[in-house]
Amino acid sequence: MKLLTLLVPCYNSQDYMEKCIQSLLPGGDEVDILIVDDGSHDRTGAIADAFVRDYPDRVRVIHQENGGHGAGLNTGIANALGLYFKTVDSDDRLDPDALRSMLDLIRSYAGQETIPDLIVNDYVYDTADKQAVFGVTYHHVMQPGRLMTWDTVHHFPIWKQFMIHSLTYRTQMLRDMHLVLPVHTFYEDNIYIYRPLPWVKTIAYLHKPLYGYFIGRPDQSVHDDVILRRLDQCTSIAEQMITSYTLDELNKLPHHLRNYMLNNASGQLFTTSALQFIDGHERGVKMNQHMWQTIYDYDPALYKALRHNLLGMTTVLPGKLGKKLLVWAYRIGRRAIQFS
Repeated sequence: MKLLTLLVPCYNSQDYMEKCIQSLLPGGDEVDILIVDDGSHDRTGAIADAFVRDYPDRVRVIHQENGGHGAGLNTGIANALGLYFKTVDSDDRLDPDALRSMLDLIRSYAGQETIPDLIVNDYVYDTADKQAVFGVTYHHVMQPGRLMTWDTVHHFPIWKQFMIHSLTYRTQMLRDMHLVLPVHTFYEDNIYIYRPLPWVKTIAYLHKPLYGYFIGRPDQSVHDDVILRRLDQCTSIAEQMITSYTLDELNKLPHHLRNYMLNNASGQLFTTSALQFIDGHERGVKMNQHMWQTIYDYDPALYKALRHNLLGMTTVLPGKLGKKLLVWAYRIGRRAIQFS
């Protein structure tokens, strides 16, 4: 039985994918390592095929036409063999000891009547010079060693939010909710984080830094210059994410989850608005206006709630000074984790 599918979406990843996949192999034959070669033009496909030949019991590859990261995730969810599903970017890594602990945790629940819909793990940021330059933990809001619900999870402070690196979903849950991510676009991971959460009823927490997230490459999608070139995609994803649920639907969720969802949506508005104002052109202002109008047209009550959320309020501070304060706060946060 495969306990965990580890999806590795790859596009022209020949320079770093081997290190990533090597970090997944210590999971042994209980992991299903699924490489999706998303129409690469370099040696990515050949490297993936070589791993399949060397480790046929745990590595598979699917070659497909280019569709972007979202298409890779869609293919991974549809073809996963594991009880749980996690995606690992091809320039990132997993810690081998923490991976074994993750498998121990999954194994301890496998076969029980109630199992976690979501497993949350800690993660670290890596640079070219050093691993684990900055760590993110959830131990202030979650307790390891117990099966939690949203009612037993502690209150999330407004600054504490999930990243894709911290989430491992039960595979069948993703299929049951018919999660399909946008293709030919970037930043769809925000939808992958946000939309499944109301489907999550039970949660487990691995209090170990499982995921190593690499930062510092100038062509990364999270680099400011790259985001600004794709500002239309960033804005579109924010609109699609936030209009996933009405305020009435959010109000029916457990209290802590409801508050988390509103904070997460407001955090997305904060980041996207800052980038729109950093752009410095009329297009950025128009995108910001369109984003807020899209939310209002979808649900005026949600629009009002987000405008009055602490993070949401920072996006609508009046005048040039308000915009400068928003951009300043955004850049301080980026520097704190050495993004830029």
